[in-house]
Amino acid sequence: MNDQGTRNDAELRRAWADANAADVAEQTRKARPGGPADRDDDASSAPLWATVLAALVIPVAVLFGSLAPMATDSCGPDNCSRALDGTLALVKYSLFTTVIGTPALLLTSWLLPRRMRYTKARKYFAWGALLPPVIVILMVLGLPE
Repeated sequence: MNDQGTRNDAELRRAWADANAADVAEQTRKARPGGPADRDDDASSAPLWATVLAALVIPVAVLFGSLAPMATDSCGPDNCSRALDGTLALVKYSLFTTVIGTPALLLTSWLLPRRMRYTKARKYFAWGALLPPVIVILMVLGLPE
C-alpha cells in the first residue's frame, strides 16, 4: 500500500506540474530581465540621426533666434505691433527650450535601455528633440511686420 500511495502521489505531482507549467514559465519570464531576443539591435539609429540633424539645425536656430530682436529696429521698442512683440517673446521662449530641452531629450533617447519595449519612446524622444529648433527657425522666418 505504501508503494501504491507513493506512486499515486508522484503521479499527482507530475500531473499538477504539467498542468501549471505554462503559469510557472510565464512567472519565470516576468521575473527575469529580457534576453537576447528582447534586445533592440537598431536602437541607436533614431538617436544617431536626431543628434546629427540637431547638430546642423541648432546653430541655425540660435543664430536666427539671436538676430530676431533686430526686427524691432525699424519701429523702435515702443511703436512695434503687438503681434511682433508677442512673436519675439515666443521666439525667446523657444530658443530657451532649444538650448535646454533639446540636449535633455537627446540624452534621454540615448540612455533608454536597448530593449524592444523602449523603441517607440526612444524614437519619440529623439525626434521630439528636433521640434524646438525647427519651431524657432519657422517663427523667425514668419515674423509679422
